[in-house]
Amino acid sequence: MDLDAEGPAPPGPVSTPSKGARTRQAIIQAAIGRFVADGFQRTSMADIARDVGLSPSAVYRYFPAKEALFIAAVDEDTAGMVQLVRTTAFEGGIVSFGEVLARMRSELIAAVEEHPLAARALTGVEPMSPDRIMALPHLAALRHDLADLLRVGQEHGMVRNDISAKTLALGIETIVLYQLAHLASLGGADLHLDDERWAAIAVVVDAALRPGPTD
Repeated sequence: MDLDAEGPAPPGPVSTPSKGARTRQAIIQAAIGRFVADGFQRTSMADIARDVGLSPSAVYRYFPAKEALFIAAVDEDTAGMVQLVRTTAFEGGIVSFGEVLARMRSELIAAVEEHPLAARALTGVEPMSPDRIMALPHLAALRHDLADLLRVGQEHGMVRNDISAKTLALGIETIVLYQLAHLASLGGADLHLDDERWAAIAVVVDAALRPGPTD
């Protein structure tokens, strides 16, 4: 598929986050560190509040329960992976989705290492079901944008049109997430030993998207 994806819109005026927004972000960042170090079960809201220098009641004003803070923390940590995919897949020309997956491999391996809470959620170390992971706001937004890109490819006859773009986007995301979970489960230097499997995924995705003779 030879499709030029539109780059991001020019940045608008930068607004200064409010005190409440800064406090909320500080809580999330502290939670990421705590959940990575101690895990969900052994981390308390009091621990996180102490790390931020707030009272537990102040933290509860932003997050009504530890589960809500955990989801927000995982989504924030996932945002780094999502931004990597956006940079690779949506900026500049795309020859094929298989090629995009192939060239994202090393960057995604780095992202798994740099975003350990997201990796813990993907591998099932933390209590998040696949459905809850797929519902994370940053992943949902990426899936929506990928569906839009696939829809443009369908309109130009570059992507098969017998399957909805939404379904194709969901399938691609699911395959990549399961591969990321596999990579995260390997850990350490072993992350760099799965070239053949990643290349095979790229080939299969590219073949699955290719238009048939009746498209």
